[in-house]
Amino acid sequence: MYKKIVVAIDGSDHSFLAAEHAIELAKLQTGTHVEGIHVLNYEKTKSDVLHSSDPIQLQMQREEKFKRFRDAFEKAAVPYKLIMKHGEPAPMILEHARDTSADLIIIGSRGLNPLQEIVMGSVSGRVAKRAKCPIMIVK
Repeated sequence: MYKKIVVAIDGSDHSFLAAEHAIELAKLQTGTHVEGIHVLNYEKTKSDVLHSSDPIQLQMQREEKFKRFRDAFEKAAVPYKLIMKHGEPAPMILEHARDTSADLIIIGSRGLNPLQEIVMGSVSGRVAKRAKCPIMIVK
């Protein structure tokens, strides 16, 4: 049914729940591959770099943030790939799903930035509005 699942990962608990749903769906059918995409927002990335004295430590912090995602995929023995891109989250998630011919996008209902959600609307809402493939929003 789903051969390629794209799951949006931002390190939040909601995105971890989305990853768990991706794992469960992938285990139902042999040959399903999951791609976790993390989009680094330009402003957040610029701020992190400017306030960090050690770029290696900054990279290690980012890697540590996604350790529980890697551990969950590996424990479940589900084929996966974690991808990091720079840009606006919703358009980049949609572009990646389109470019990789994703069969399903899974995304958490809330991310790490509630203030931005109030001002601009949720990433999940924008992805749901524009997606060309089925989408699952996990609460």
